[in-house]
This record gives sequence, structure tokens and C-alpha cells, in this order.
Amino acid sequence: MDAANLLCRWLMATGLVAAVGCHSDAQSLRPSARAQTPGESQGPVGPVTGAPVVPAGGPVVPLAPGTPVMGSPVIPGSDPIIKTGYSAVPSIGRAAELLKEGTPRIKVVALIGSTNLVTDQEVIEAVRHRLPEFANLPIQEREAKEKALYSAELRRIIERELVLDDMYLKLKKNGRLAVIDEIKEYAEKAAEQNIRAIRKQYGMQSSEEFQTMLRAQGLTEQVLRRQFERQMMADEYVRSVLKEKGRTPGLADIREYYEQHSDEFQAEDRVKWLHIFICANRHATVQAARTHAEMVRQQASVGGDFVALVKEFDNGLAIGTNGVGVGTKRNDIKPIDVEPTVWALQVGQVSNLIETPTGYHIVKVVERDYAGSRPLDIKVQNEIREKLTRQYRITEFERLIEDLWRKGAVRVIEAPE
Repeated sequence: MDAANLLCRWLMATGLVAAVGCHSDAQSLRPSARAQTPGESQGPVGPVTGAPVVPAGGPVVPLAPGTPVMGSPVIPGSDPIIKTGYSAVPSIGRAAELLKEGTPRIKVVALIGSTNLVTDQEVIEAVRHRLPEFANLPIQEREAKEKALYSAELRRIIERELVLDDMYLKLKKNGRLAVIDEIKEYAEKAAEQNIRAIRKQYGMQSSEEFQTMLRAQGLTEQVLRRQFERQMMADEYVRSVLKEKGRTPGLADIREYYEQHSDEFQAEDRVKWLHIFICANRHATVQAARTHAEMVRQQASVGGDFVALVKEFDNGLAIGTNGVGVGTKRNDIKPIDVEPTVWALQVGQVSNLIETPTGYHIVKVVERDYAGSRPLDIKVQNEIREKLTRQYRITEFERLIEDLWRKGAVRVIEAPE
């Protein structure tokens, strides 16, 4: 059994949620991680496979240095501004050791609760993953974009820390802190599998090659690996909470959405067709070519296997595509000589010979969609149900994050200059 399913079972066993949504693919909700502690690598944001369960919710609010965020309370007795570098940070307990040891020096940029922290390095690497968004901008625009992305990623990572801290606190309340070590063990195994998959994808034979590739992008395997570990844990916990609170759309909801968003269910003309070309130059005379082509057409029209006929008789490009014709929409059909006939045929019909200067074409339509409103059939109902379910989860996720901001103590130590 994979780590995600085991985590689901642990969450259920500890009574954190009434129902658990188990997903072995561990798709991303939003990157989440618990605070860094001695013995752990710097906490991080790396690329995450899979489509998000829900997108990031709410607008990005710039994070002012040295001030509470989103109205969150500050822990009594904590320092208003926490020193960075090697300085001791009494208010984060054992995590202070990270600031006393290690090279390069660690700069803390945010403090969550009494034990969680975010480092500058993980935020920077998160921004680097979004390089395509600013790489080609003029220098001033690029700097402004990088600064905005830094604030956005810092906020996202803080929310990630809040999510896993909530899970930690619930496990602690239920007297199950030992479960954290078990979860982490399986998360490490899942991370290792992801790292190996990436290395295989890029043809990296060794860890050294992989690390060299990452360094060229300003990234580190340490950060990437940690991101995978914590992402899985946070995603499964949030899924569990959302599944418990989630609303299931009924047929009335689906019909209402269909009627209010009719523009989303407009179909355009589309066709899938098969094609055989008989080249006139392959025969002694034009008439001989026509006679041969008509013989092939008749076999197709009486139910012959069209693809088999393509493989046996086609003199053009269709033999390389198992007969599938080029183009599916209006004005996309090639060659243009056959387009009027393609659109005139019904599904299953075979055309008469279509004569061109170079030979004869035979076409057959196998699929056809007509322009207009799509009916509220099972396929459309399922599409709407998935969309509404996603919207409901987004709403619940935003409420969850808002609640965590309200309950958690968050302090930004330093913002980018």
C-alpha cells in the first residue's frame, strides 16, 4: 500500500476526521510543510506532479516585515523582530540550532506558531520554479515581477505550514504524536520514488548528474525532496477535511448550472474521417486508375474493413495514419478537394470517387458532431458535477485557510528589499 493510503488510514484511526478521502496519486492541493527542525533539511518548494485539487484561493496580499499577518495573534513573549543568520532565536525553540550551525547561513523570513519557520531559500526556489513568468521581461519589469512572486510564494508557504501544523496539533491532542514519525517515513519513500521518476524522465544515470541539472536552475535536491514529502502529507490531510465538509451537487444543481451557463455547452462542427488515395500515375491509363479506384470504393461501401483497404491499396499518406484523414474542423480538412464531401456525408457513409488532377479519393465518415447546444446527457452531467464539486471544495478550502490564519500566530520576519 502506498504512503498516501497509509496516511488516510492513520488520519481515520486518530479520529481527526469522520471520513477520509484516500488518493494514492497524492495530487497537489497547495504545497504544504511543517516547520524545519534540527536534523531536517531546509523546507522547500519543488515541482509537484499531478493537477491541483483546488487552485490557490484568495488574492495575494503583500506581507509587511515585522508585523502580524491577516490579523493573526503574536505569541506572548515572542520577539517583534527575529534576528536572522547565525543568531539564536529563543522563540522557536530547538529550531534555533539551525541558525547557529550550517553553511550557508539560514535566514528565517517567517515564523508560524511557536515551532514552525520558513527560510528565505525555500521561497527563492519556489520563485525560480516560476521562471517562465518573468525570464523574458525587461529588467525593471522582471525585478518587480520577482518581488511580487516572492510575496505570493511566501504567503503560500506560510499557508502550507499552517495546514500541517493543524494536523500536528490534532494528532497531539489525540495523543498520537508517534504517528508523525510513521507518516514521515512513508512520505520519505514517496519522495524518493518521485525523485527517481524525475531522474529517469531526464535520463539522469546518477545523483550527481541530477544535482548538477538542479544547480544549473538554482535549485537543490534537498529542497525538492522535502517538498515532495510534505506535499503528500498536507494534501491528504486537506482532502480528508474537505471530504468531510464537502457538498455533493444534485441533479437540480446540475440542471441549474446547465441553464445558467449555456454558452459553455456549445459544440462546433467536428468530424473524424478515413481516407484512401489512388494515384493515377500508378496505372497505365486514367481510366484504368478510375476502374481500380471504383473497385476499392465498392468494397468499402458494402462493409469492407476500410483500414485494411487503406493498408492494401492507398498510394498516399493515409497508409501511415491507418487511414485517418487530416483535419477535424471546418476549413481544416486536407486535401481541400475532399472537404465538401466529408461534411456532406453521414456517419458510416462512404463517398463516391472524388476525382483530382493526380488521382481519386475515397472517404468515409466515422464520427460526427454537429454545431449547436450539447444536450444535458450523462457526459455533460458528469462534467458539471465535477466542476461544481471542485467549486465547493475551493470554497471550503478558502474557509479552512481563513480559519487557520485567524487561529494561527504568524509573523513575517523579513520581506524582500
